[in-house]
Amino acid sequence: MATLETRMNATEAAIADMGATLKVYATGLDTLLDILCGCLILTMQAGFALLEVGSVKVANVHAILLNNVMDVCVGTVGYFLFGYAVAFGPTTNGYMGTFHFALSYLQSDYDLTWVFFQYSFAATACAIVSGAMVGRTSYHGYLIYSFLITGFVYPTVVHWAWSGEGWLNSDMYGLSFQDFSGSGVVHMCGGTAALMGALVLGRRKVAKDVEEHAISESSPALVTLGFFILMVGFLAFNSSSQGAISHPGDAGAMARSAVNTSLACASGGLATILFERLVHKRINDYYVLCIVVNGCLGGTVAVCASANVINTYGALFIGSTGAIIHCLWSISLHKYTSIEDPVDATAVHLAPGIWGVFLVPFLDRKTGIFYCGSAGQYNAWRQLGVNVAGIVAIIAYTALTTFTIFTILDKAKLLRSHQEKLDHAEALRLHEEELHQQQGHGFFHDVSHGHEADMKSEPTKSVSSVFPDASAEPSETELVFRGQESSVIRDTVV
Repeated sequence: MATLETRMNATEAAIADMGATLKVYATGLDTLLDILCGCLILTMQAGFALLEVGSVKVANVHAILLNNVMDVCVGTVGYFLFGYAVAFGPTTNGYMGTFHFALSYLQSDYDLTWVFFQYSFAATACAIVSGAMVGRTSYHGYLIYSFLITGFVYPTVVHWAWSGEGWLNSDMYGLSFQDFSGSGVVHMCGGTAALMGALVLGRRKVAKDVEEHAISESSPALVTLGFFILMVGFLAFNSSSQGAISHPGDAGAMARSAVNTSLACASGGLATILFERLVHKRINDYYVLCIVVNGCLGGTVAVCASANVINTYGALFIGSTGAIIHCLWSISLHKYTSIEDPVDATAVHLAPGIWGVFLVPFLDRKTGIFYCGSAGQYNAWRQLGVNVAGIVAIIAYTALTTFTIFTILDKAKLLRSHQEKLDHAEALRLHEEELHQQQGHGFFHDVSHGHEADMKSEPTKSVSSVFPDASAEPSETELVFRGQESSVIRDTVV
């Protein structure tokens, strides 16, 4: 009897030891996933840099690359000091976290894995902003707004939607904002901040030189290379948003996310090139390359919100329509507004991000409006209302905070680069001259001023005053002589 009891105890101990070992393996596997995918997501910084450098004039290359490097440096400090605490710290009101500042009082070293993984998302959101203001901001201003965005603005949105304690996705108000890998949290937030930055900077010139937006040729190879680096980052971005791989269903969700991301990218590129060739009818190969690359990225951005819950046909639909919305946004922004976005950062991230969040309640293959049947329609339409509320809240909050930040920096003369300050001053001067010329225009003003100008002007010499015979026209020899004489006088003056 004692021997049997001893054997049972030994077996239980072995099982417990095996369970502990498996738990260690599972934790290690999840840690490896988050760190590896976080590193791949950080390579998107290189993709953004190459895409921006390849799309603008060479004179801005050094400033662009310096800003991208400093983005990583200051963004890292901002997120580790404040960002993680604001995003995932305990909260009492559901608005922002108020604990773990400077990574204090973490439960274990394993928590640092989640810190690093989420930091890679924050760096991506901040990099979006640089695209709309590429080559136009000083590095002082870039350091300040990069720190504030990664430290406070973006983490607040994360707390609302992903912390489990925010008002938009928790039991506090019974809401469940659905955004798997950041169409709204990352891309909509970053795109809105980029739009506010471009709005504060304004156009380099008051009057548009051309009616349609034209991308100046720089480096097609860098644009293409930047795109492929970004796509590798996006595949890691969307797949790893599952957060773990050790639980049942994790691997399947990651696989579905990777396939749907690839399909959305491909369909976005196809839809864009068809739109440009058949509808917009652009034939400039460099422009088509840039717009197709952005269309692929736009389709990928749109599918982020639902990559784990839609079927493959849904991914094709979201990718293609997201790319078309990107094209329409880009054309409208440059044709009907004074906002200058040289690499279409807002068109790629903000517009498809809105579209992707909006479509999740329709195309979710289990609970979506098109799939749930009559019994689940109430919950599905309620989910649509929650997602729309999230869209409005994220855009409104980000627009208000970032517009305030950029305006303060601009008033303090910290936002613009030296060359941008010169261009902006010239633009203001031209604008004031244009307004001055338009003041007082009207029928009576034009008639009176025209009459006064006629009275003050000297009488012009008639043909008879130059030539004694008024009826005689100057001969060809005289005209040639006078032309030579005038050219000699001009040369002498010069």
